[in-house]
Amino acid sequence: MTPQIPPLKRCHAVCVCLIVFVSCSSSLDKKDYIRWVESYDHGLHLRKTNGDFSFDLQYQPAQYVALQRKLSSAGMLNDSLQHFVLTITPIDNQDFIDHDVHDIVEKQRRLYYFSYLFQNDIYLEENGHRIPCALYHFERQADLKKSRTFVLAFESIKESSDEVTIVINSDQIGSLPVKIKVSHGDIPSLRI
Repeated sequence: MTPQIPPLKRCHAVCVCLIVFVSCSSSLDKKDYIRWVESYDHGLHLRKTNGDFSFDLQYQPAQYVALQRKLSSAGMLNDSLQHFVLTITPIDNQDFIDHDVHDIVEKQRRLYYFSYLFQNDIYLEENGHRIPCALYHFERQADLKKSRTFVLAFESIKESSDEVTIVINSDQIGSLPVKIKVSHGDIPSLRI
């Protein structure tokens, strides 16, 4: 004969198990937190192909940026910014800067555009607001990679939402805007 657990103790045991499960799943150590943020499974890191290019967009929560910069806490960051890393690769395996370029003058114009002007053609859509790029850095690579990476940040708005859309409206990329939707509502906390 199996012993019976009284209903009150059974309820208590279930509640304890739920609390342990929820607390374990919503707080991650540094290594697991970084792996979770960089995964393509959670809506923070996305790939999209549009026209001649493949786009890889990574949303970076403040705690993640603090870890990458080896800061002791996310409070040392400007929390009013939303950080992203965008990598663009031509699908024809041609170099990003040389894509559809016919001479050195055109290549120099393209380098200047992506170094300084491209940020004017990128914005964030959130709750009906169009937010311009506040911080922008074009990583000029010294290696043989065909892709190019852009570090972006946008100011947060008071009525923030769990979804934002990065819009790239550049004739250097294509005739139609590229829109990439990012979901960043259910980010676990970092266990320190």
